[in-house]
Amino acid sequence: MRGPPQISPEAHLHYKKVHFTLAMVLSNAGIAQNILNNPGFESGLMCYQATTYSNAGYGAGDYKVRLSSEARTGAYSLEFLCTGPDCSRAGAWSEDIPATPNQNYTLSFWAKCTPGSVGSAYLENTLIGEEGIPVSCTGNWQQHTHQFTGHTSGRPFFFFLFANAGSRVLYDDITLTYADGTAPAAVSLHPGTRNVTLNSKNLVVDGAPYFALGFWDVPYLALAQAAATGANTVMAVGASLGACFNTAGLNYPDRAYELGLNVTPNSSTTARTGVSGAFGPMIRQFAPHLANISWLLADEPDQIAVPLALIDAAAFADEYSAIKANTFLPVFSDFQRSWDSRSLVAPYAASSTDFFMAEPYGGGFEGIGHAAEMFRSFPPQRPMWLAQDDPAPNLIVPKAYWAIINGATGLIYFYWPTFSADPAKMAAAQQVFSEVTLLKTALFSQNIDQYVSGPSSLGLTGRYLGSTAYLLAANPVATNVAANFQVGGLSAGQTIQVLFESRTITSTAGGFSDTFSGVSRHVYAINTPLSAIAGTLSTKSGPNNARVWTMQLTNTGLASLPGSQITSAQVTQTAGTACAPSVTSTLPVSAGAILPGANAPANLTFNFTGCAAT
Repeated sequence: MRGPPQISPEAHLHYKKVHFTLAMVLSNAGIAQNILNNPGFESGLMCYQATTYSNAGYGAGDYKVRLSSEARTGAYSLEFLCTGPDCSRAGAWSEDIPATPNQNYTLSFWAKCTPGSVGSAYLENTLIGEEGIPVSCTGNWQQHTHQFTGHTSGRPFFFFLFANAGSRVLYDDITLTYADGTAPAAVSLHPGTRNVTLNSKNLVVDGAPYFALGFWDVPYLALAQAAATGANTVMAVGASLGACFNTAGLNYPDRAYELGLNVTPNSSTTARTGVSGAFGPMIRQFAPHLANISWLLADEPDQIAVPLALIDAAAFADEYSAIKANTFLPVFSDFQRSWDSRSLVAPYAASSTDFFMAEPYGGGFEGIGHAAEMFRSFPPQRPMWLAQDDPAPNLIVPKAYWAIINGATGLIYFYWPTFSADPAKMAAAQQVFSEVTLLKTALFSQNIDQYVSGPSSLGLTGRYLGSTAYLLAANPVATNVAANFQVGGLSAGQTIQVLFESRTITSTAGGFSDTFSGVSRHVYAINTPLSAIAGTLSTKSGPNNARVWTMQLTNTGLASLPGSQITSAQVTQTAGTACAPSVTSTLPVSAGAILPGANAPANLTFNFTGCAAT
């Protein structure tokens, strides 16, 4: 992903987030000590995002966001450390916290910084908008407490923690409660470990092949809307999507699970701290939920253009190992450079991912093919999901098919705020979800690419299910293409269904033709046997006691027959003086390999002694 929106060092209150109203009714769910579920950074930066600023702008400079062992309590605190001359600001902010209209809250945190240092905290989306909390720097841990009221609309609020002007500042033990010091009890309705395994092409979830379809960054209040699109997966780039908050309503994974959505939590922010020891507590706390089917270790760890994003490959491998020691969930990362540089991706792909994700930018299709080819070059073969950035609406459907043709078994659109604000893009994404869901069983069936072909400018793949061959074809360019397809064994005059278009095509012998109007896709369904053979008697020769009949075997199916045989034969008399002919050939009799539509001879020898010449 391209990273979180920029926060101006001079005016952080202008940081743009997409906000959604969340109204919850408080219940007597019990008393808890904290609304936050990672208040002391023992689970790394789960539930938080972080960034740095150079004097020239966002995402660079010499500030580091780290986990420090100099903690007030527990193993870690959050540290902002300046390591050079270019340190404008560093900050971390919480995910959106579900709020109750006009609810009174207390936010408390501990900070440590030397005298003269500059730190600050801010609350956003409260009743009065933004509220600042100055940090006292004494050289010791100091508690800071601030009371505020939630907005009348009930919109979620969030808080920032900052270090400014090169200062080193530590934060720890953040507490968020209602004004009386209470909070709803932590409740998880669907804890557990999902049955997820991998093969070379796809995830297998609950025993069935899984094709991931969904969006990045779906907020809590939009989960029902996302499920209604036909999506089955939600992922995070700007949020963890874990059970980060104790509120009176369902937590995020519970809500997703009950809507039939599967979740991939995200630990990118922690991965960039280089502290693998935080991953054990994180995974033990946030991974065990039935909604979770995989874990995103980091978004763009290979992004050399943004210093904050780049992760050392050796540290990345350690973090992967720490995750795998604590969960059976498959782990993956979104590799930014997969579309252009194998050398940059290789150190991560070799040892730190169970399956791949790529993010080819822009409306062009070539990056998809490049990423797929690159991933296939890393043994062993592993599944591939694609992060699809928001191209023009007319490209979304054909680009999805181009991805499938290149081997993708996951399509996750970036990102929900963009698609939900654009009816045309949303309609195209829903079309993809609908069509792929209908085709899913066929997509995971037998590959028949070796038996079908078409113009080299098109993408083409074939599957065989039941008695039907499915061909998926996509044109990636604006040029119209008159396409001739070759299908082994296809007879002339056969009706071919063009799915999703309410039309048919009549075949010629061995194939059919169709037209692609610019960037487009077609899906063909052909009712034809995959393997079928017919035999005819072509010649007879030799004496009665060793009469040779030549049987011509024809492959009338779609696939090649690697070894055709006659395994049994008998002659049934229909007229004349009774006799008892016998087969003297040693069975089976082989005709060898037969290509679709071709034939090959097989000779049978009979003894007709005692039978009339007629």
